[in-house]
Amino acid sequence: MLRNQTLVKLSTLAFCVGLATSGSAYAQEKVRTGQLEEVIVTANKREQNVQDVPMAITAMSRTFLEDNGIGSVEDLAKMVPSVQFETRSDPSTSVIRVRGVGTAVLGIAVESNVSVVVDNVPLARTEMTNFEFADLERIEVLRGPQGTLFGKNSTAGLIHVISRDPASEFEAFTKIDAVTYETFPGSTVTSHMGVSGPLTDTLSGRVTGFVKRSEGFYIDVLNDNRTGPNNDVWGGRAKLMWTPTEDLIVKLNYETNRAHGATTPITFRSANPDKEAETPEIPYGPENRTTKTFGLDRSNNRSDGYTLSADWTLGPVVLTSVTGWRDYGLNNNISLPDLEGDSLDVRDIFTRRDTTTFTQELRIAPSEPGALDWTIGALWFDNKTDEHVFGHVDNVPAGSLALVGSPADPLVPVLLTSPVMADSVDIETDKTTAAYTKNLGIFAQGTWHITDLWHLTAGVRHISEEQEAYAYNKDIMTATGVSAVPVETVSGPISGGIKDQDFVGTLSVQFDVAEDSNLYGTVSTGYRGGAIDLQTPPSEYEETFANPVKAETALNFEVGSKSRFFDNMLQLNIALFRTVFSDFQAQVFVPPSSSDIGGVIRFTVQNAGELQTQGIEIDLQAQPTESLFIAGSFLYNEAIFNDFHPQCFTGQNVGEAGGEDTDGNGTCDTQDASGKPLANAPKLSFSLSTRYEVPLSDNSRGYAQLSGRWQDDVQMNTTQDPLTIQEAYGIWDLRMGWVGHDDRLELSAYVKNLFDQFSTQAMVNLSVVNDRRDIAHFISNDADRQFGISAGYSW
Repeated sequence: MLRNQTLVKLSTLAFCVGLATSGSAYAQEKVRTGQLEEVIVTANKREQNVQDVPMAITAMSRTFLEDNGIGSVEDLAKMVPSVQFETRSDPSTSVIRVRGVGTAVLGIAVESNVSVVVDNVPLARTEMTNFEFADLERIEVLRGPQGTLFGKNSTAGLIHVISRDPASEFEAFTKIDAVTYETFPGSTVTSHMGVSGPLTDTLSGRVTGFVKRSEGFYIDVLNDNRTGPNNDVWGGRAKLMWTPTEDLIVKLNYETNRAHGATTPITFRSANPDKEAETPEIPYGPENRTTKTFGLDRSNNRSDGYTLSADWTLGPVVLTSVTGWRDYGLNNNISLPDLEGDSLDVRDIFTRRDTTTFTQELRIAPSEPGALDWTIGALWFDNKTDEHVFGHVDNVPAGSLALVGSPADPLVPVLLTSPVMADSVDIETDKTTAAYTKNLGIFAQGTWHITDLWHLTAGVRHISEEQEAYAYNKDIMTATGVSAVPVETVSGPISGGIKDQDFVGTLSVQFDVAEDSNLYGTVSTGYRGGAIDLQTPPSEYEETFANPVKAETALNFEVGSKSRFFDNMLQLNIALFRTVFSDFQAQVFVPPSSSDIGGVIRFTVQNAGELQTQGIEIDLQAQPTESLFIAGSFLYNEAIFNDFHPQCFTGQNVGEAGGEDTDGNGTCDTQDASGKPLANAPKLSFSLSTRYEVPLSDNSRGYAQLSGRWQDDVQMNTTQDPLTIQEAYGIWDLRMGWVGHDDRLELSAYVKNLFDQFSTQAMVNLSVVNDRRDIAHFISNDADRQFGISAGYSW
């Protein structure tokens, strides 16, 4: 009842403010004329002014991306409060959330519910978003379900990355950026370069390249206090555009990305007193960066992608074809020592993951706007991901629990312990899993301009999806201290599949209050396909394949206003939303029972009965003078579980915070998390970017820019562990620079994290590994004050 009352109050506020301001929309392109520029987006699969699209959109232009140093999805989250990003040991653990909802699932068969699209081609997995934002035209962030037009697993939202097309005249640029940390070791040097122009009368091209070298800020006391992880990233893009006639445009795009380096090590922020006494060299605390590894942590990934698109105007209609092919590979070596560094040797955990995706989209739409603007199309999605893990763990203390690691992350246990009487146990693991997903979406959407003031948009999509999965696992356990007779356990091979189909749709009504103002209301639905949970323990393969994870659905309601006023000097967006997710695919940590000798701990995927997000977003832009530009965004979001019963957090007692004893043995097994927050979903957050420029001569100017983000405290785990809460913090960056030589040369100096605020991206309770309440954390890249310089030149 209280939540509904809150929603009613926010609805009234949004409606009243919308009438007072006559609507708004969020577009970020500054010009030096004292007015905001029109921004064109393709959220409806056709070019539109962002102010005319009846949904909450953040459109970030090339100028805004460069001015604010947004070079990755992680950087994007700094300027868009509705977006959260986290990663742990390597790219395969990356999570993107929109309005508090995202997929923190590590298995290869479960896909993200925040879709990332690059030049109209959807990426199959979140780790494929680990690329540098080099030479982009813009980025569009669409909030809420986007299933009608984009289909593939976008129940929470969508991020569309659009690269720059080749130029009609010669142009080139180069830029270098260097930053170093103030307190802790670590630095990053990034170089971008590109050239574009006509090759013939009908053919033009663009080539862009980048190199990035980073030195980590963790200190490894087992390896001569070396810092890590160190990483080298390089890649580029080559794009051709052929226009043989005015009616035909063909584009061919090739992208590549390589990253060689190390995984992020496990670092503990706290430990029980016995462990603290045994490891005085580790300064335990919320800002600890000291760790122990065996120096074997490696993470190499590669990505290649081709996109062929064509727009062919045939009289009254335009035919569009977008063909995409992507190949992604990840190779990992991980190690996880005991805090003492001598009782558990997790070595040679090697993982190879390969993903190959083919997509084909066909669309037809009117060539000119009219009383009815429509789009009809189909998207074929074909993806294969396979994974092989080979692990060798030495000196596992007999009769105790020990983390072995997993295909994707050292935090995913797949095998544990020895029930035999021995001094220690050596374990070898050989595991292969694979998932094949095929999806066909047929869609249609149209906007009827009923009058000059009223507009009605309706769309529908039919989704047909099937997934096949395969799993095989072999464990060899050899005991020491007794007769060393290896014990071999084989699970599988096993295979199976699921098929499903569904309809999703959208319905919007828009009323133009004035020439630059409108009010809108939208209802939309989303769908994420079911999956087989391949991260389950091998002993449970039969049950897992017989009972796959059910499909996730979303129902979204949104009302908002969009407007510009004061002669295009001020722009304001307001969106009020409520989204209900049914059968949300959530990952939970399942510790072993205290009575389970030789038990198994693991992560597993469960369907949460229901969760919801509701709140208000306010986006503002202003250019009150030619010299001053301001962009800000505010989010109030209640993201909570309505019906969810995950496992108890470590140390939880029966009756504590909803803890339940389901098997009658007196220990806490599950908990009632209804009404509890989603992981990493702040209730309050906002961002701000302000830039002031002053002319210094006829062809030069100086500028100062302050930008950043603040969020309140968040719970880092769905198990609601009270020891894994990130306190509120704000990260603010200050940049000062000079632009001269007719805007060709730019020099700047900057400070990141101006006020030296510490933050983490993830926390995990590993007490089942290291005896008691031992909390590991993964530190944000911006968790220390940094100083940097930048220089760029364009022709």
